[in-house]
This record gives sequence, C-alpha cells and structure tokens, in this order.
Amino acid sequence: MARAVADYVYLYELLMDKNVENQTLEHVSNIVQKRFSKADYLSVGTLLTALIRNGDLPGIIQKITAYYVIYDLFKVDGQNETPFLTVFLHVIEQKEVISKVNVIEKNFVAQLLSPGGAKELAKQTPGHILTQDIMKMNVDFTALKVQNYERQKELPTTVKSGLMNIVPAPTATPTENSVLEMMEGYVKYETPQKSVFTPQFMTIAPPLLEVEDELIWFDFTNPAWHKPMYDTTISSPNIVNSDAKRLIALAFNEALNIQDRQLLLGELEKDPNIVYHIGLTPAKLPDLVENNPLVAIEILLKLMHSTQITEYFNVLVNMEMSLYSMEVVNRLTTSVDLPTEFVYLYISNCISTCETIKDKYVQTRLVRLLCVFLQSLIRNKIINVKELFIEVEAFCVEFSRIREAAGLYRLLKQLEIGEPTVSTTPTKSKE
Repeated sequence: MARAVADYVYLYELLMDKNVENQTLEHVSNIVQKRFSKADYLSVGTLLTALIRNGDLPGIIQKITAYYVIYDLFKVDGQNETPFLTVFLHVIEQKEVISKVNVIEKNFVAQLLSPGGAKELAKQTPGHILTQDIMKMNVDFTALKVQNYERQKELPTTVKSGLMNIVPAPTATPTENSVLEMMEGYVKYETPQKSVFTPQFMTIAPPLLEVEDELIWFDFTNPAWHKPMYDTTISSPNIVNSDAKRLIALAFNEALNIQDRQLLLGELEKDPNIVYHIGLTPAKLPDLVENNPLVAIEILLKLMHSTQITEYFNVLVNMEMSLYSMEVVNRLTTSVDLPTEFVYLYISNCISTCETIKDKYVQTRLVRLLCVFLQSLIRNKIINVKELFIEVEAFCVEFSRIREAAGLYRLLKQLEIGEPTVSTTPTKSKE
C-alpha cells in the first residue's frame, strides 16, 4: 500500500516538474511505463483522468502531457482501443470555448486521435506545442464515436452514465501540499461500507420525566418480539387424511378389501381436495388402475378440473391394455365428457396391441374385450364411429373368426346403411 502511494505521488511530481516542458512527450511516457507495470496502467489512466477532469493539474502543459501518457499507455492494443476514449471524445465535443488554453487542449486531443497524429506529437515537447499556430483540426471522428457508442451499450447503466464517484471540492486556491494530500486519498483502499455517502441518522432523546400522554418508544433491540410465527398446522393433513394416505399407498400394491375401499371412497366423498395430498402422481396411476380400478375411477373424477388431468389421461392412454384399464375408460366416458382425441387414441392403441401380440389365447381374450368395449361406446353414442370406421372395420375383418368381432362388424354395417341400434347401459365390472 505504501509503495502504491509513493508511486502515484511520484507520477504527480513528474507532471509538476519544471523540466517537463522541455522533455518530449514520448520521453515522459517512457518514464511512466518503466515506473509502473502493465497491470497498473488502468489505475494510472484513471488517476490522470480524475486529475484532469477535477482541475487538479494547474497548467495546460501538465494537461497535454497527461493526455499523451493516457493515450500512449494503451497504444499497443491499437490507437482506438484505449478504455478512456470517452474522455478524449468529451474534450473534442466541447462547444463552449472559454480561452485560448481550451482551444489548445481541444486541438491537441483531436490531433492525438487523428491517424498518424500521435506519432508526430511523440517527438515534440509541450513547450514547442504551445508555440505553434492554432489551427482548427478538420478530422472526422464519426467512426470513433460509433465504436465508443457500441462499447458503451455493453456497460452497466451505472458505468455508462459517466458519473464520477468523486465529489467536486469547493473552489479554492490549490496548494502543492493540498494536492498531495488529495493524491494520497485517491489511492487509499477503504472498505465498501466507508466508501458510500450514508447520511447520519440522529435519534431524538426521549423525555426524562413521566408525563401524561407520554410518547411510547419502540424497542427493536430484540427482533424475536416482532418475529412472525408460522402456523405449522396450516395445510397439514389431519388424522383422516393420514388414513387416506395410508390406504392409497396400500392400493398401489394390492387390492383393498371392501371395508378399506369403502373407507377410502368415503373420505374422498367428504373432502374431494384430499386427492391432491395423498401421494398420487401420474406415474403411479397404472398400479392403481390394475389393483383398484373403482378407486382409480373416483380419484380421476375428482381430478377432472386439475391442471394435471392431461398428464393422467396420457398415462392412461399409453398404459398396457387390460380389462381394468378398459373399465376405467368406459366409466369415465359415461360420467364426464372426455376429450375426443383421448378416446380415439386409446382405441387406436388397443387395436395396435391386439394386432401385435403373439400369444393367441391372450390375443383372443383382448380382442373380445375390445369388441365389447367398442360396442358399448357405439350403442351409447359416446364416439362417432365414422371417425374410426376404416380402422375398426379392418380390425373386425382381421379377427372375423372371433364371435365378438363378427358382431361388431355387423353393428358397423347396420350403422352404415342407417338401421337403428339398441342402446344398452354398460354393466359394471366386478373388481
């Protein structure tokens, strides 16, 4: 830390030296680059920029020397890659010219940014630059402005606003000692807590005597007095819901006896919302359907207005074809209006299963189940058979040797020629 302060004080004294007027700008820049490592170049440029913008450099000689040093530190990266391009453009774009010194400063920066200008200035001394005739620089800096604008867009709002974190001091006659003290203040590393401008809050002293209508003072020394207490019983399952949760967990693995099943269905009837808290997920639905289809039907009916009902339907459609899955779908179709595409997809999957199964005995059994299931849907006008006529007709022809398939085929032909069909009420399958 002491080394850093000494280096920056040396930089200030170098600019304030009387001989700097007669030294070439390149020579002064080389001295600075030998004193500081490349890792410190950004800090050096920031410090010199702060000295220029806050008027802490007394003369034009020190200013133009500082401008050249800032520019020359980053010339290895290309003449337009300096991170202080905004500072240079700000000087060039100044429209208010107070004195001849401002004109010299503006022309110097313009020549510094112009192509080949830095190379010409490197061999000159500040004193020689001041003796030259003042000529207006006609250089187009549009490309630099566009480049600077594109770079500014990538910066955070607090950075590209251009606000400095240094409060300008009141106008006063600067002395060498005061400037040196300020230089040391620039390079001191304070903690973030001390670097902010936090107002000091004054607390009014309370009265010493007890009086009527005495002001009541809040004591915030113990946060526990004002800590909100969370009611852990909110949304927690009660004893009945715990029983329902236990029974549904059992229903995933085995068929419930009549007493347990009636108890579970009774709890679902009393509080339909417990279906959201008993541990049922779409992935567990196939196990529930195969072991306890009646329970699965009641739960799905309670979940009809749930946001997850589509997921349950997708699982039901794609699960393995069985008597129980057909029973669940059949009961749902007679109780609520299921999405048409869901019913058609389930029928197509069942037909595909019957066609691809290899075991003839199992195939015959599933074909009979599907034919009875389709006849029930058609006679109760739950589906429009015209939507699946070709697929169902081909299915009946393929399995015409089975009596139920032949009966379904005759039903299709009756519908095709317009003969009335007898509506039957589907019977409930016993679990």
